[in-house]
Amino acid sequence: MSGRHLSFPFRIGADGRTRTPQSLEEHIKGEVIQLLLTNPGERPLQPLIGAGLRRLVFEGNSDATAAVAKATINRALNEYLGHRIEVMALEVENDDATLLVGLQYRLVETGEEQRLRFEHNR
Repeated sequence: MSGRHLSFPFRIGADGRTRTPQSLEEHIKGEVIQLLLTNPGERPLQPLIGAGLRRLVFEGNSDATAAVAKATINRALNEYLGHRIEVMALEVENDDATLLVGLQYRLVETGEEQRLRFEHNR
C-alpha cells in the first residue's frame, strides 16, 4: 500500500502513534464505510460527498426509502470510489421494521472481493 493513511475509526496504536491500516483492503473498507455514513453537506470542503445512510434512521421504512437509498449509495460509490472499487452487487431492502443494505465490491488494484452489510431496526 503506497502512502500513509489513518485508520478508520481513528485510534492510537500500542506504540502511541496514530494507527494505520494494515492492508489496502482494510484502508478501502474504511473509505467505503466513511462514504456511506457521511451525510452530504457534513464535510465543509467537500459538501457533496456522502451517501447519508445515518439519516435513514429518521426516514420511514418503505420501498420508496429503499429505492432512494440504493440510488444515492450507488451514485456516491461510483463518483467518489469508482477508481478504487467495482460494485458487484448492491441490495437495499426494507423488511418489516428493518432496512438492510448489502454491498459486494471488488478492489480494482488487487481483484479481491469484499462484502459489507448494514442493518437498521426501527
